[in-house]
Amino acid sequence: MLAYDVPESVKIDHLQQAAHLINQGRKVASAAVGEFMRSEFRYAEQRFVVYQLNEGNLFVMCGPKANSERIDIAVEQIREDLLRLLTAAALLGNATGTAASKPSSSPENRDKKMVEKSGRLMPALVAVAFVLIACLGFGFFYLLGGKSTQQTAASSVVAAAANNSTSQSAAPLSVAEKPAETILRLHGSNTIGAKLAPALVETFLQRELHATEVKAVAGEKADEQKLVAELVDGRRVAVEIHAHGSSTAFKDLDAGLCDIGMASRSVKDKEVTALARFGDMRGPANEHVLALDGIAVIVHPANGVNELNQDQIAALFSGEISDWSELPQSGLSGPVHVFARDHNSGTWDTFKTLVLNGKPLLETAQRLEDSRELTRSVAADPTAIGFIGLPYIKPAKAIAVAESGTQAVYPTTFTVATEDYPLARRLFLYLPENPQDFYSRDFVEFALGESGQDIAKEIGFVELTIHADKPVIASDTPDEYSQEIADASRLSLNFRFRTGSASLDNRGLRDIDRLVRFLGHYPERSPQIKLFGFADNIGDRAVNCKLSAERAGRVADLLRTRGITADVIKGFCEDMPVASNATSSGREKNRRVEIWLQDGRG
Repeated sequence: MLAYDVPESVKIDHLQQAAHLINQGRKVASAAVGEFMRSEFRYAEQRFVVYQLNEGNLFVMCGPKANSERIDIAVEQIREDLLRLLTAAALLGNATGTAASKPSSSPENRDKKMVEKSGRLMPALVAVAFVLIACLGFGFFYLLGGKSTQQTAASSVVAAAANNSTSQSAAPLSVAEKPAETILRLHGSNTIGAKLAPALVETFLQRELHATEVKAVAGEKADEQKLVAELVDGRRVAVEIHAHGSSTAFKDLDAGLCDIGMASRSVKDKEVTALARFGDMRGPANEHVLALDGIAVIVHPANGVNELNQDQIAALFSGEISDWSELPQSGLSGPVHVFARDHNSGTWDTFKTLVLNGKPLLETAQRLEDSRELTRSVAADPTAIGFIGLPYIKPAKAIAVAESGTQAVYPTTFTVATEDYPLARRLFLYLPENPQDFYSRDFVEFALGESGQDIAKEIGFVELTIHADKPVIASDTPDEYSQEIADASRLSLNFRFRTGSASLDNRGLRDIDRLVRFLGHYPERSPQIKLFGFADNIGDRAVNCKLSAERAGRVADLLRTRGITADVIKGFCEDMPVASNATSSGREKNRRVEIWLQDGRG
């Protein structure tokens, strides 16, 4: 076997230090070691990255993915090629003043034509020479399963350094992790990006790409990270997550800085226009409902307030109600301390639209980018009030919320899943209709599938997976409705429709398939399926009654095409609103179809 004498001064920590320097990036590395050139290529089924530094130094990083026995066999097979390669590299190195390891055979005995041919391949020849010498000299110990602590530190890659000087001051060898190829970039909502996106990415890498050793690496700024993983073929890949707020999802898609936009609000008209080259951003190919969340209004646990209507909440956050003594049920007195999310946050965007409705936020409100920090701040201040995503309520206390003309609803997983809770919201993933990135579509399908929805549930969001429940029904419901649901269970979804259309919205299109799978869990005695349609109160009641029945019929038709027949199809006009009909978002929620199941067919 060929060998390379490693200077005694070279230690593992030297190798790691040099590797870390390279990994910091070209700009930082250049400042420390001077300008350098970088190239990469493959040889003997391995990937090599070469850094030509100043003063003749050469860093070569490689990452074989094989066991030691396999490497030994491969080395024997290429011995003759290696000898010729080293000879050519040495000759060329002498001709250019670049240092190379002295070959074991005399260059005079080699064919001059081979040297001339090698001259055209000098960068690759020199690089491969150093790589193979270094790998053989280390006996592949650090690469291929050595069980010392040194192997753990340098198991990913080896870097060899050569200098044109033979003195003890020669640049040491360096160990660095192989540069990771960024295969996917997710930018946008902090609500999604803080916990949910990293958890989805990690499982996606493990299950779909069979990755190992997935780890999170902090980015240059707060709320930025990369998940780096080793694939079975030896490649190192990374997925980038930047969570600076929903508005950045659309800005970065427009600028080509990300592949998937994360948003805790729907895309705005001006963003649809700006991204029109990517298709209809509200279309089913571009917009995907990832999970559901509720914006909870939170107070200190010692606060006696248990429910508020939206007008009261708006007055508290705008400063119209400035002292808790104005709300006797609070049991408190003193100025109201308001906490709110930052301007880039989709949580803020939704709260501003659904609650403030044109009123300005109190100027002295403390604006925070991080959801967890906001919750901790409210829980530490008895006079505080804030708003937050559903998973971040604790250790503060959430209150029930009422809209005009509706009963107060507490934020629970079921009321958020049906979107009956006034401040329920959808979490979205947006991507181009024809994404250029190879993994974008696969990731979205994974996130919306059962595995992805299980992760959303574990993180604390409300998954789109369907389940049945028997919710508390208001006392003023129509008698016919009460009789129909007396022994029935309600499913955790409402079918909703595109504005001014009889077509289901993007969530509804997916929910039809989810409903079919859910009903498939009844192999023998299928339950009765009851579909109840509703409308908003705009226009003539008779028209709304007809429209509510037609919507229920539309869902029945879609189920029928999949071999499922609904037993009861009824419209309940504009009755039982779940949101205020005074707002467009409220009217959209009221235009719905509920699904109920009753054991046994009549």
